[in-house]
Amino acid sequence: MKAGIGSAHMVHRSSFGVKFTVLFGFALGFVSSSIAQEPAVSRINRVDRNGDVTTRASLNPDVLAKLDVALERAVQNHEVSGVIGLIHHNGQRGYFEAFGWQDIEAQQPLLRDAIFRLKSMSKPVITVAALALFDDGKFALDDPISKHLPEWKEPKVSEGDQLVPARNSITPRMLMTHSSGLYYQLPGKPAFSGMPPRDENTTLEAYSRALASQTLLFHPGEKYQYGTSIDVLGRYIEAVSGQPLDVFLRERVFQPLGMTDTDFWVPESKADRLAQLYRQLPSGELKPAFERFSPTRPTKLFMGGGGLLSTAEDYERFCLMLMNRGELNGVRVLKPETVDLMFQNHLPASLGLKYGLGGAVDGEGGYSWGGANGTQFWIDRKHKLFAIFMVQTQNYKAPTYGTFRSLVNEAAGIASGGFGESRANRAFQDRDRNGDGKLSRDELPTAVFDRLDEDQDGFVTQDELKALGRSRR
Repeated sequence: MKAGIGSAHMVHRSSFGVKFTVLFGFALGFVSSSIAQEPAVSRINRVDRNGDVTTRASLNPDVLAKLDVALERAVQNHEVSGVIGLIHHNGQRGYFEAFGWQDIEAQQPLLRDAIFRLKSMSKPVITVAALALFDDGKFALDDPISKHLPEWKEPKVSEGDQLVPARNSITPRMLMTHSSGLYYQLPGKPAFSGMPPRDENTTLEAYSRALASQTLLFHPGEKYQYGTSIDVLGRYIEAVSGQPLDVFLRERVFQPLGMTDTDFWVPESKADRLAQLYRQLPSGELKPAFERFSPTRPTKLFMGGGGLLSTAEDYERFCLMLMNRGELNGVRVLKPETVDLMFQNHLPASLGLKYGLGGAVDGEGGYSWGGANGTQFWIDRKHKLFAIFMVQTQNYKAPTYGTFRSLVNEAAGIASGGFGESRANRAFQDRDRNGDGKLSRDELPTAVFDRLDEDQDGFVTQDELKALGRSRR
């Protein structure tokens, strides 16, 4: 039976005492926390839980009770302003809860239809849009993108003090796997020059042309570097389809899947559902974050790498389509074999990393990615499970997601099974947002970082992560 969207009605429960230990997530199991009682957090936005739904989804209700407590406690402890958790298992939605605040200052509770800035959780969606054109026979994964984007015909690579022609052409596959040589302009990376302003009047075409004049970090296809590849993929979609990216997404992905609240900006009619974005001070206090561009203003710069806004329920539909190998409610978006390609590793084995098309993979049926504001999702084909985690904190690094992920697996009866290399790879890639192959203090909670940085060089490497995992077994 194919997975579909069900209605998870939750039961009101009086305060209860629960004591448990959970292993939380940035390191997927390195810090424990005990919770003795349910925190006093407003349940104004809670819904009834129907035990039949939970049973059909084969989720342990006692563990879901733990999850309720953990997420409410995260709000009380100011780890997050608000959080939405959604779990789908065995073809049924078994959990869909909202906790905390959409706007702390206005004391506006977070509701389940709140709209979130997806940031890099946009990337799998853009990849699916591109693959729809691939299914149409419009391009091959290893075609040079310069066939449709001539500005990328002669990319240059920096070798020492010299610029040399790239040995390989950039291909759609390289864009989808961040092996193109493109990168984000971050500390330690070469500076961009001559780029157009990133405002609502700049087009994706202008952005791509300016980016093509920059130097690549390495020869295409030879390494992995997280960066602007999916932004260029968005422009590639425009060139191949002859449509603006937002129009193409609407016609080929959003409308077929019923993703009615997903777009590059939020119209005035929905602005009251937009979750406030916060930043966390060193003291732990949450304060409203500065945004350079308002998400309620229309834009022409459709940044596929991080520009979409969406809801938990819309992203659920997207995940269901992937779980169903390209189809939802009788509407096919991708061919089954194309979805299978997304879940396969496309990086050279020599790199020691696994990355599918548009997201991280583990080689065991897992596919996942997240965004810098804390949104996360993962799909576990092996166990017929996916889960969605929505928060809005700039440069998110609180432990809440790890707790969520651990308890979701426990509720579904999935043994943690130690911290194997595939899980280590996934965890490392999830946190290594700048793709430099190491984690700094701003990419991990302090307590986790201090435990992992065994040589105290100021960075956590993948070897240190794996070594600690082996020591726990």
